[in-house]
Parts: sequence; structure tokens; C-alpha cells
Amino acid sequence: MKKMAGYPRFIAHFVTWALLAAALGVSPASAAPTLTLADLYNPAKVLRVELTLPAASVTSLNDPKTFRVYVPGQVKIVSNTASSPLLDVNVKLKGSTSMSALRATPSFKIRFKKDDAGQGYLGLRRMTLNAMTQDTSKLHEFGAYALFNAMNIPASKTGWAKVMVNGVSRGLYANIEQPDQIFMAKRFRDITQHVYEGIAMKDFKLGNDDGVEQSGAFLADYGWKVTPNKFDLGELIDAANETDQAVWYERMNEYFDRDALITFFAVESFLGHWDGYSGPDINNYYLRSSTRNKFTMIPWGVDQTFGENRQTDTLGDSFFYPLLSERADQPWAKNLKRGMLYVKCINYKPCRTQYLLKLKAVSAKATSMKLGDMMTKTAKVIDPTLAAQFKSNPSLLTQIRNEQARSVRFIGVQQSKVKKALADYGIK
Repeated sequence: MKKMAGYPRFIAHFVTWALLAAALGVSPASAAPTLTLADLYNPAKVLRVELTLPAASVTSLNDPKTFRVYVPGQVKIVSNTASSPLLDVNVKLKGSTSMSALRATPSFKIRFKKDDAGQGYLGLRRMTLNAMTQDTSKLHEFGAYALFNAMNIPASKTGWAKVMVNGVSRGLYANIEQPDQIFMAKRFRDITQHVYEGIAMKDFKLGNDDGVEQSGAFLADYGWKVTPNKFDLGELIDAANETDQAVWYERMNEYFDRDALITFFAVESFLGHWDGYSGPDINNYYLRSSTRNKFTMIPWGVDQTFGENRQTDTLGDSFFYPLLSERADQPWAKNLKRGMLYVKCINYKPCRTQYLLKLKAVSAKATSMKLGDMMTKTAKVIDPTLAAQFKSNPSLLTQIRNEQARSVRFIGVQQSKVKKALADYGIK
């Protein structure tokens, strides 16, 4: 297009846009601004996510045989005056113990279509919407991921969404950044080889580099097309099973950023993340490897943190497990083994000392970042959406608010427990 003679460039651009907008019947002043990535993961606001599903997709997502299979749909994401276009997407349901059909209160995975550059919407390939059915407070994921990130552990960003399905409100959801290849490219400077998903209770036992892409003790979520084997995982498992403690400690520094690994354990323990790697479920973590065979643990599934005790009917009680122990309870089971790498760490004095110092650092970070205040302020952001969602069930809304307050108090209790553990081991 030739420049418009006699006009400065910015005026020429405006006139060009005005002519185009007029042709489309839209004025420049009234054209809605588009969303940004910052809008998507902004815990200070609640998005509106409008899912439109055809009848065949609805049927599939209500069938337990197929509700984990992606089906076609459309989505529009709105934040105040900004919005996405209507996007063609694929949708499936997610969850394990919290899995439910579309007719109930499911969590969703939305997969965006790739553009010519191989990217999805705003550079994302997926969107994860958690129904938070295992988190009465609706704050645990926000608070837990905030603490992991504050301790420089690569962790998801979070936001909020009021989800509509075919025009019917499904209430408040947590919008969780997916730890996929896009996430890895943003968080790491080196090249990602694999992203593995750890299966509950499997751990780094000899032989657990078994299976192919989507089978075995570790599922390969990314990297299989380029590197269709688990040789990197096999090397790590060999190192993890080293019997000489001093050699094991050095080998962990070879295969991990050992300082970051121990920090990861400390954050999980401080949060009471019994459903994580270092807890008794040995669950909910991703394992990222680089082409240099350097591994990083990435947290996931942190909804059952901050001591909520869903096993009892007692209101306001908290569930705790030890900051240092080889075995621990979880709300529904007793005396389970904890993650092998964590157990080896606390049984070797140099590693245990480092772990205790990391607990001290996590406790201090919770204070300096004002984690409790952050959670209290965020509770006010989501309260109007929750109040509308549970208008016909005020007792449940009261229970949510009480659980929010209890979750904040849990932070102070854990800080006291950290202080005692440090004193027990003579660490100031």
C-alpha cells in the first residue's frame, strides 16, 4: 500500500484503520480491545469463559468411556471490556479422584488450534480450568503456586474464571497455567528433552523407566516425537538408587539443581502438600529433563494443601503431617512411605541441614511476601462470584469463607512448626 501523500505516518495508519472499521461496521472507538496473556493469569480479576459445545460433544463428555477424549467446541474469553474472538477449540474433562461428567462439576482442558507459527491463542496451546471440588476455600492453588514461584521454583501462574457451558453458569474455576512445552520455553534457557508426568506411588524405583510414551510409571507428556525413549529417566533412576549417601548426594547435584530440588521439598512440606512428591501420596509433579540430562521437579495438583481436612465432618480442623519423617499419614490412609528422594535427603545430615535451612527460608518468604494477606485480599476478589454461585446455599458459602480463614491461619501454625524443627536440630 502506498503512503498517503501529505499525511504523517500515524495519521495515515489511523485513516486506514478507520476506513477498514467503517467497512466492517465498527468504529475505532467501539472496537473491543483484545485480551493479553496478563489478563488470562491475573488473580485480581475474574474472567468469563464461554464454552459452546455441540450436541455430540456434550454426549461424549457425559460418557465415562469418552469424557477424557478431546471433542470440538468453541470458546470466548472475556475480561471486563477486553475479549478474545470466538475460537475453535478442542475440549476434554480432567481429573483423577475428582473426575466427574459434564452434567456434574468437571474440570476442563481446552486445547487451542495452532496458528501458522505453530502457536495457540496468545502463544498458549492449552488452558486448564479446575473446578476446585477438593478445595473448599477456593484459594489453595492460588496461594500454593504463589509460594512456589516466590521461592524460584518454576510453577504455574493462576487466575480465575466464571465458566459458562452453552449459556449455563458452572460457577468459579481456577485458571491454571499448564506446564507444557510453552511453559518450559518461558521458564528455561536450555532445551527441553522430555516432560514426564509422575504416576502416584511409583517413585524413582529401579525399573520405573518402563513403558513407552503414555505407559509406565512416568508418562511422557512432551518430547517423545524427537526422543522416543526414556534413557534420560533411566540414568536418573540409577543415580537415585545409589546406596552410598555421599555419592548419592553428589549425583543428585549432577542430575538436578540440587538446591532447587531441596527447596521444592521444603515448599511442599510447608504447604502440607500430602498429595505431592515428598508427601505420602508421591503424586502430582512433572519432571522436566533438558538435553543436558538436567532435571527439574515442577509442582502440580496443589488443591489439597494448607491443611484442609476433608476426611472429617469437624468444621475448622486442620490436617498436619510431619515436616521430617520417612512415613506419614494422609487424611484417608495411615503410615505411607514418602518420596524416596526426600527420605534419602532427610537421612543424610548435609542434605537434612540444607532442607531445614530451606524450610526456614520458605517460612520467612511467607512472611515477606505477606502470603496470608494476599490470600485474604484474593478471597474478596472471588467472593461476589461465589456469592452468586451459592445464593441458594448460604451455609455452603459460609463454610467456604470459614475455610479461607482457616487456610490463612495454617500458615502461622506451620511457621511455628518450622521454628520448633530448627530448634530440635540446633539450627538458628
